[in-house]
Amino acid sequence: MRSQPIPKKIKESNPELGIKTFNTLLVDGSNILELSSLGDRTLSSSGKRIGGIFQFLLQLKIMLKKANFRYVYVFWDGDNSGEYRSWLCQDYKSNRDKNYSSPDGLSDYMIEFNRNLKRMQNYIYNKRRREKTEEEKKEKEIFYEQREVVMNCLEELFVRQCVCDKVEADDLIAYYVKNKKPNERIVIMSNDRDLTQLIDEDVIIYLQQKKIFINTKNHTDEIGYNYKNVLIKKMLCGDSSDSIKGIKGFGEVTLLKNFPEIKEREITLDEVIEKARRINEDRAANRKKPLKWAYNIVEGITDGSQGNKVYEINRIIIDLRNPIMTDEAKELMDSMMYSPIDPEGRSFDNLYKILCDEGIEELTDPSKFSNFFIEYAYLIENEKKNC
Repeated sequence: MRSQPIPKKIKESNPELGIKTFNTLLVDGSNILELSSLGDRTLSSSGKRIGGIFQFLLQLKIMLKKANFRYVYVFWDGDNSGEYRSWLCQDYKSNRDKNYSSPDGLSDYMIEFNRNLKRMQNYIYNKRRREKTEEEKKEKEIFYEQREVVMNCLEELFVRQCVCDKVEADDLIAYYVKNKKPNERIVIMSNDRDLTQLIDEDVIIYLQQKKIFINTKNHTDEIGYNYKNVLIKKMLCGDSSDSIKGIKGFGEVTLLKNFPEIKEREITLDEVIEKARRINEDRAANRKKPLKWAYNIVEGITDGSQGNKVYEINRIIIDLRNPIMTDEAKELMDSMMYSPIDPEGRSFDNLYKILCDEGIEELTDPSKFSNFFIEYAYLIENEKKNC
């Protein structure tokens, strides 16, 4: 992340090269906190779960050590996040008990269709809710309790945050990347590999659990295929983590085996379809039975709710180069990007009180407190300089 000095003669003939680069950290807050909360179940003296709070602040501290970040943003999933995708693909995040309302502007037919679908979803949803254990319900409550504390801490630490109703953190991050400054280098901190779609020469991903940076050069070795093919791979194979179905009978193993070029260069959907067609034509010429998966690719067959529009719908819901944003979210992002933070009312004293109130004893010892937040102090100093 460190830029090399530019020779004076080159700088004079190319003045644009003299523009100083700066680093920005974008954190997938919901993703990092969820894993932090599940991984650390430490209790306070009063019996409250606080491990996620400590681990989140610790993981962010560790990242702040890795580079001098001019800006740090944490993005959170909003309430009803993913709603717009769910109306394009009814399967979307159905494994997470998402239950959305009907959007405005639909025809009478679609309103009735969605009403019937809603009844069915409610039946499934309510059945799942009845079957969910008290422990699972409690885990979600604990997440939101800890998120509120983390958000309050980050306010004191001059970390910018963004959360917007119906918008996912992935989309907020993607919108930022799409509108970043030319001289800005970005690190995205997450464990969500969907975000590797955003990689380019100035954007890298830090997979926090694996503790590795993914960039244009090592994506193939670490993930298995060229970084420019993240979208096409998910369009074809779907994404089980979000309950997005791809082509029926076609998974990543089959893709890599029959389309090895996906590791070497960018490929297109038309190219994949044409090759699948040729595979079955060659088999027919040799009196071999056609491969079902190849036929399904050509015909666009899925067992998901996308029907005969699997490619079109999957592209829309997966493509982070075109994030799904509300007007409110765009306005919020535009207003906060690079804007100075008002230091009024923010302090380490306030932060210390929050930690004491929550019983996070690991950070309430004065010496441990000051040492733990050194990296944050550098960030605060930089922010105050630009007020």
